[in-house]
Amino acid sequence: MAVNYCVFQQKYDMSGNGSNKFYARAQASGQMSFKKLCTKISDRCTATKADVMAALEGCIYVMKEALEDGKIVRLGDFGSFQLSLSSEGTLIEKDFVSSNITGAKILFRPGEDLKELFNALEYQKVAANSTTSETAETTETTEETIPETTGA
Repeated sequence: MAVNYCVFQQKYDMSGNGSNKFYARAQASGQMSFKKLCTKISDRCTATKADVMAALEGCIYVMKEALEDGKIVRLGDFGSFQLSLSSEGTLIEKDFVSSNITGAKILFRPGEDLKELFNALEYQKVAANSTTSETAETTETTEETIPETTGA
């Protein structure tokens, strides 16, 4: 199945001096709920749906604790999770205080098993905010290096 994308226009140079360019933006084709994910996992192993739900909820609980402690959480070939901060800058280091920090997010870096997915992706252009497969073009990638993914 192809990954849907739309095209949007944006200034290339943040100073406003550059020209407008067009870029791709992934368009989701739906969602998978936690219950559906657990059902699909339990269908592939001997664990029940309840066992899978309990294990994943426990994993989330422990991951939150580790991230709060400033640790990187590595889940083998699945990938790793790490906190990232946003802040307002200061001209002098000693003027920087914790109130300059404006937010935090969780970065996800896929492991080897998920990176294999990038080698076989196909792309299909759709209208902006579309979840249907309005075919305009389909392309295939063979690139092995894909930028790191960030969690929202």
